[in-house]
Amino acid sequence: MFSAAPLRRTLLSRSARLPLHVLSGAAARLSTAARPSITFEQALTSSHMVIETLQSPEVLQQLAQARGSEGVLAKWELANRTLIHSTLSVMPQVGFTQDGRGLQNYTDALAEQMRNAGDVERKTLKDLVHKKWEVLLDNVFGCKPAPPMPLLAARELAIDLVDAMQDEKLLKEMDAARTGLMSHMTEQERQGMVARALVSAQIEVCSKHGFEGEGGFAQAQVCLMDHAADAVVTSSVAAATTNLYARAGIDLHAALRQATG
Repeated sequence: MFSAAPLRRTLLSRSARLPLHVLSGAAARLSTAARPSITFEQALTSSHMVIETLQSPEVLQQLAQARGSEGVLAKWELANRTLIHSTLSVMPQVGFTQDGRGLQNYTDALAEQMRNAGDVERKTLKDLVHKKWEVLLDNVFGCKPAPPMPLLAARELAIDLVDAMQDEKLLKEMDAARTGLMSHMTEQERQGMVARALVSAQIEVCSKHGFEGEGGFAQAQVCLMDHAADAVVTSSVAAATTNLYARAGIDLHAALRQATG
C-alpha cells in the first residue's frame, strides 16, 4: 500500500516526523508564489476520498500492526505518513501534482477554502478533517480526537512547548550531536535523534495540559492543528523546532525545500 516514487519517499520520511501544522508553518515561508485554488465542491469531494482511502482494509491493517508494538514517535510518524500518502493518492483528481509541492499547494488551497467558506460549509470541512484524524487516532493510538481547544488554551500550550524546546539541557543535548561520537551520525540518524528528543519534551508538556500519555500527545497535536492560522500557535512552534534541529546541525528549511522539489 505504501509503495512510492523516490521523491514521495523523501517527502514522507522527512515530513512525517513533524506535526502538520508545524510542517505547514515552516514550508509556507519557503515560497510566496501564487498557488492554485480549489472550489468548495472539490474540497468536499477530495476530503471524502481521503477518508475512504484511510478506511480501506489495506490501510487499516497497516495501522493496526503498529498500534501494539511501536513507540509514540513511530506511531505519530505512521499517522502522518498515512495521511500524507492518502492525500497524495487523491490530489491528481482535483488538479494537483502528486509530489511535495503539489501537497503543499493542495494543503494551502484547502485551508484557504476553509477560511473563505460560509459558516455551514466551514463546519462541514472541519468535520471531515476531524473524521480523518478520528480514523487515524482510533486505529493507531486507540483514542478519539479531543474536544476542540479554545485559541487561548492552544496559545498557552504552544508557548509551553516553545519553552520546553528552549530548555538548556535539551539544547546542550542537540549541540552534542555535532561533536564527539555523535558527530559521525548520518543526517537521517541525527534527524531521528532530534525527533525523539522533541517528542519526549512535548509529551511532558502535553501531560501538564491534561493530555496524558501517547494518545494525549497525539490529541494535543491535532487540537493545535485547528489553530494553524494563528502565528503564536504555528510560527512560534515552527521557529523553535527549526532552531532545535539547527543546534544539531540540521537545516530543516533546506530539507523541506529538497523534499518539496
